[in-house]
Amino acid sequence: MKKVLLFACTLLLAGGLFASPTTVTEKVLKAFKQTFARAENVVWSDSLNVYMVKFTQQGIQTAVKYDEDGNFISSLRYYLSDQLPVDIQCKLKKKFADKTIFGVTENIIGDEVNYYIKLEDDKNWTTVKIDNYRNMQITEKYRKA
Repeated sequence: MKKVLLFACTLLLAGGLFASPTTVTEKVLKAFKQTFARAENVVWSDSLNVYMVKFTQQGIQTAVKYDEDGNFISSLRYYLSDQLPVDIQCKLKKKFADKTIFGVTENIIGDEVNYYIKLEDDKNWTTVKIDNYRNMQITEKYRKA
């Protein structure tokens, strides 16, 4: 009986944790709305005074983290090659002429911007990292099945 009661209490507690809505501070909401006025499908979560918001804007999936005062911490954006800066597109086309860009993950932390570009050809998947200074590095390479 004790095990059943403990299990039931655990379920109630876990259900309460997942069901409770995230309360976002006014400062965070204001910062978000000023920057992403046309955001759609907005979902908030929080952990240890960090607020994360996931949303879509102009077809780009985005996740942004703010501190409790509404200051930007980091972001992740997922998009296609046409959203990459032109200089990066040119650099990739020159170095990897035989590959096509499958997708891009843009990771910003503070002032550091890193692009992780997934390239493909008939036989391989390749991930290239390009940093703020346009340094290029292959971080992954896999054979297709």
